[in-house]
Amino acid sequence: MSYAPGRAALPPGESVPTELADLLDLVRALPPGIREELAPAVSEAIEQARFRSRILDVARDALERLRLDLELTRFDLDLTRKEREELRLRAS
Repeated sequence: MSYAPGRAALPPGESVPTELADLLDLVRALPPGIREELAPAVSEAIEQARFRSRILDVARDALERLRLDLELTRFDLDLTRKEREELRLRAS
C-alpha cells in the first residue's frame, strides 16, 4: 500500500494511504447529499489509517530500542565473562 504525503484535501504534513486520499477526493466531488452520507465513513477510515501508522511507528521505535538494549547486554556479558576469566587466572 503506498502513502501520499499531505494532499490538498488533507491537513498539511499528514500521510495516509494514497487510495484513501483518492477516495476522499472522489467523495468531495460528489453531490452534497451523497457527499454528506459518505464523508463520515471516509474520514473514519482515514483516522484509523493514521492511528495504525502511529502505532506502527511506536512499535518500530520500541523494537529498535530493544535491539539496542540487547546489543548492550551482550557487550556487558562479554566483558563480565572476560573479567571473570582474568580474575580466575590471577587467583590460580
